[in-house]
Amino acid sequence: MCVRRFNPRDVEQLTTLFHLSVTQGASSHYSVEERAVWSASPRSHQNWLTRLQPTTTWVAEEGSVITGFINLKPAQLKLQSDNKEWLCADIDCLFSHPEFTGRGVATALYKGLEEFAVAEQIRELTVEASFLAKPFFEKQGYEVLSKNQHPRAGQVLVNFSMHKILTMV
Repeated sequence: MCVRRFNPRDVEQLTTLFHLSVTQGASSHYSVEERAVWSASPRSHQNWLTRLQPTTTWVAEEGSVITGFINLKPAQLKLQSDNKEWLCADIDCLFSHPEFTGRGVATALYKGLEEFAVAEQIRELTVEASFLAKPFFEKQGYEVLSKNQHPRAGQVLVNFSMHKILTMV
């Protein structure tokens, strides 16, 4: 498996991967109705290009098949209670192709993202994790800050706000 930076020519596979990850991969945690409002059909390539443009995005691939992707929004200064500032960045997406679940795709992608964050002096990472992703992020050292409910088209999608303080070297 190779982890590399996203290239716009990857968008077609990424679009399909996201839709399959939601509709098939999340089936053990979300109902058919919930998954249908989360991703009723693959989003347009332009939608994904627009969403990913301001982020740093990595893809995992085996041969010519993209098996997962992760992206990080630009870091922002965050003021702590002791009036110290540090950089904080949000993980926007982490999705693996359902056919590659359990093969270390998410771990490889996350490792690259965290190494990048440390090199960029980002001190805190946050994520809105699905039921499916929550155990993965807990394994990476994240803490749950809150459980969230997002009403959408007659369904309520649940996720978890999580964060991790990174150790600077």
